[in-house]
Amino acid sequence: MEWLKMAYDATGEDLHEAIHNQVGYYGIMAPRSLNHRYITEDIPMSLVPIAALRQRYGVSVRGIDSIIRLACIIHRTDYWRRGRTLDKLGIDQMSVSEFTHYVNEGGEMA
Repeated sequence: MEWLKMAYDATGEDLHEAIHNQVGYYGIMAPRSLNHRYITEDIPMSLVPIAALRQRYGVSVRGIDSIIRLACIIHRTDYWRRGRTLDKLGIDQMSVSEFTHYVNEGGEMA
């Protein structure tokens, strides 16, 4: 809510109301089908690597795992297999501290 206030001067009683009070979102419609880039691109290129990081470092991301599973079912596609792997990203052998440094430094290694 603080970010919405600072960035868009949008306020409300709760997050839901504040988002709806941000006029920049007016008129934006959801896709009319389930065959769009929010699934075909964002699942394998963003959520699958996040889930892989979860597995590697032991963090719970059950919601993300569920979204990936649903996308696999909807499109009859194995997004786990098609998605970016930690190996493909070149971060498969990093320790938690190395990965944290990598993220904080914008992808640069020490």
